[in-house]
Amino acid sequence: MAVYLGLRPYGDHSQDPAVALAAFAQPLWVVAHLAGMAALASVGWVAVRCSELVPGKASRIARWCGWCGLVGAGLVMPYYGVEALALHELGRAVSAEDLAPDQAMALVEAVRGNFVGVSLFAAGLLMLAAAGLLAALAWQRAAHGGLRWAGWPLGGLVALVLPQYYLPPAGRVTFGVAFAVAALAWAGAAWAQSPRHGLRRAPG
Repeated sequence: MAVYLGLRPYGDHSQDPAVALAAFAQPLWVVAHLAGMAALASVGWVAVRCSELVPGKASRIARWCGWCGLVGAGLVMPYYGVEALALHELGRAVSAEDLAPDQAMALVEAVRGNFVGVSLFAAGLLMLAAAGLLAALAWQRAAHGGLRWAGWPLGGLVALVLPQYYLPPAGRVTFGVAFAVAALAWAGAAWAQSPRHGLRRAPG
């Protein structure tokens, strides 16, 4: 997520169509969005792994987490793919003078506003948000010692992926850095407890 939000060109935040289309045409537009797709796919993967590894009573929460993460990650990919590749090709077409800027921007608005695409994307992000919070709760119930809190920073940030799209560029970059720090903190906690120490197995 930090790579996506740090490398992503933010020219599309400009009111100038030429600046926005130039941002779409940059190779970094594709690279950054592929990194964003990988980040959200990783959230889905963590959710599924959580459903496989968390023992005891917390496993019920973890199973819901796994389903939400798997379905959510799948639902966001079509919109992200179009954002990454279709807008890039529109930007390149304008740069090559094969397409007029006003025509390109009309297509950009149509692509971004497609009802099915937006609906799938929003539903996927909401399911990923649920997966992040459920994963943090399952970790809290299954972990032991002073590391029971470790999943909540990342779980909370996953839940905030949807509203962060409305932040200014500096806010989005900061969000990406916080996301990376939270992910590393949780990974460190998981390493500390498994496999050498292991998760606490709850009764039942």
